[in-house]
Amino acid sequence: MSLPDPLASRAVLIGTSQYTHLSPLPAVENNLKTLGALLQRSDLWGLPAEHCTIVHNPTSIHAMMDPLWQAGEEARDTLIVYFSGHGLTHSTEGDLYLTLVGSQSERMYSAVSYDTVRNELRVSRARRKIVILDCCYSGLALGLLGTDDVTNHVANSARVNGTYVMTATTENKTALGGLDTYTAFTGELIHFLSEGIPGQPEFLEVDAIYQHARESLRDKGLPIPQKRESNFAAHIPLVRNRAHRSQKRIEANERFGPINGIEPGTLFDSRRALHDAGVHRPLQAGICGTAEKGGAESIVVSGGYKDDEDYGDVIIYTGHGGRDPNTGVQVRDQSADDSGNAALIKSIMTELPVRVIRGSGGNKKFSPNAGYSYDGLFTVADYWTKRGTDGRMVLQFRLEQIGDGNTKRSASPHLSRKLPPGRRVEVAPGIYADRLLATELKQVYDHACQICDTVLEVPGGLRIAATVHIRGLEQPHLGPDNKANLLCLCPNHRDLFKYGAITIEDDLSVIDRTDGEPIGKLKLKHEIDHAHLQYHRQHHTLGHQRLSDELV
Repeated sequence: MSLPDPLASRAVLIGTSQYTHLSPLPAVENNLKTLGALLQRSDLWGLPAEHCTIVHNPTSIHAMMDPLWQAGEEARDTLIVYFSGHGLTHSTEGDLYLTLVGSQSERMYSAVSYDTVRNELRVSRARRKIVILDCCYSGLALGLLGTDDVTNHVANSARVNGTYVMTATTENKTALGGLDTYTAFTGELIHFLSEGIPGQPEFLEVDAIYQHARESLRDKGLPIPQKRESNFAAHIPLVRNRAHRSQKRIEANERFGPINGIEPGTLFDSRRALHDAGVHRPLQAGICGTAEKGGAESIVVSGGYKDDEDYGDVIIYTGHGGRDPNTGVQVRDQSADDSGNAALIKSIMTELPVRVIRGSGGNKKFSPNAGYSYDGLFTVADYWTKRGTDGRMVLQFRLEQIGDGNTKRSASPHLSRKLPPGRRVEVAPGIYADRLLATELKQVYDHACQICDTVLEVPGGLRIAATVHIRGLEQPHLGPDNKANLLCLCPNHRDLFKYGAITIEDDLSVIDRTDGEPIGKLKLKHEIDHAHLQYHRQHHTLGHQRLSDELV
């Protein structure tokens, strides 16, 4: 991969900061100067100054469009078009208009229709085109590139390798001009261009810059940008990644567990601050870690998934993947083979602790008002599948807080009261199982596994067996603690059953989920509720080969 040829590329940066009839936007001038300087920096891209045209405070359509037309004629590799200023929307047509110095909201002809810009993009001979719109209602430009539009060629023409459009907001939202040095959206772009993105490759692709800017703005409660791409335009390399070689490396023995000097309850104002402290290293992903390296190191709970549930010391966390990046709607089923999900599954087996960070977008009872809070160590106790709120299958993980730490007591009405030790054992925070039931069931089977008939015996004649609830007792399964919901298994088959590597059919066939083949029949000497077997199959049928390999 290499950067676009700067000699065959062009950039046109347009901005209106002073208006005759609209409110001024002084930050726009800073946007133009800094973006232009960044694109020309030799350590980022090195676009020649004569190939980077800045149009500040255009007073006519010719002043805005002539430089764009010229750049479109000259560009052979990549054409970048940027606009910052007020955006207007037509009251009847709903189209986007880019403003000039003298534009008036009640006179659309005093501004430049984005349709005009789009037509020039369509006829440009540049192989790749990047459009950045930092203005109110800029999301309307995405609709103009839609498949229903007669000039759909802008995004989909066969002779155009790729077009990437990013907008500061949606079609019905205003953008924040900001009172700081830059406008909100452009300020984030400038930050990631100038500072780089740790964990990204040597050359930053345009979509990586957009995604990190979008995540940062969402965390700050600011308007959320949108995008549209065609023909793999997301992978256009834009600049060198200044953080590539300076990325901090954290030793393996520091990846898991607490971070020295960071106590539960510590607040952070951004994902960058979490990264710099080593609490959660990714600047965008919600799960840090891999199965190959022992499991998940940390997760961020910030309300990004509709199916998340936060009860304080217990969190029902929805796995990664399958969401539309613009709408947040689940459009595909999640997979246990996704690296983040596989890491959380591995954490169940390694029992390594996971750092939990809550973002301000989560449950208000336990989340900070702004930014992020590090809320201590949790274990990943269980996982399952379910049909999510948006109709797609999602993976969910039950995390339980370790120790007191900065304990945020459960808000769940389903958890039972605290009981004294003795006959009952706590299987999850506030959830208890009757030890006597498990003992009686083991005696029924003489401590033999109901699947393989194995009896484990230690010196002295002591026999060892394990029991497992078919439908878990804890939230959200809420199965009953009775023998009809219990199996007596060897430790090996208990773990395979618990994590969905094997399931049991109504005819008591035991199925290996990695290949769908039966491996035997369940031996039965007590009554079980087949509804619990059905529930287990529904929520634990994943066919996850790597999981089975770990457990066997």
